[in-house]
This record gives sequence, structure tokens and C-alpha cells, in this order.
Amino acid sequence: MSQKNDTKVTIGDETYTLSGKESPEYLQRVALYINNKMGEVKASASARNMGGKLQSVLLAINIADDLFKAKETVHDLEKELERCRRELEEYIEIFDQKNQ
Repeated sequence: MSQKNDTKVTIGDETYTLSGKESPEYLQRVALYINNKMGEVKASASARNMGGKLQSVLLAINIADDLFKAKETVHDLEKELERCRRELEEYIEIFDQKNQ
């Protein structure tokens, strides 16, 4: 069974303790990702005049967008992998027929 890790991270100007089975390094990378996304939101011209709550919603939308794009990329790669697998099987079959 994996050990639960408590890791202090800084997100924005606040320090939080994250608990999870993931490594402290992973939890730090997650916090860094959030900080980078927060920086992008705060730097955007459209977010400069938004309140904190609306900026948080925009942050969540941006993170969800990244997630959906990553899932789409994984799906596309899985389809390409399956296509390559089928093509390889065809080549193996042709090779086997020629070498009988």
C-alpha cells in the first residue's frame, strides 16, 4: 500500500498542505502548473479588470481546456497506434506468406 504524503506547496501567495499518495515532487509540479496558469490568467488583458471569483472561474476553464485537449491528443494517439498495429500485422502476414 502506498504511503500518504503531506507536502507544503505555495499557490499564489498562500501556502497549502496537500495530502496524497503521489510523491512530493509530483505535488510540487501540480502546484507549479497551477501557479503558471494563474500567471497566464492574471496577465491576460481580459482578466485584468475581473474580480477574484471570475478570475478563478477563468482559471478553472483554462485548466479544463488543457485537460480536454490532452485527452483528445491521447485519443488521437491511441487511434494512430491501433492503425500502426493493424498495418504491422498485415506486414507480418505478408512476410509469413512469402516465407512459407
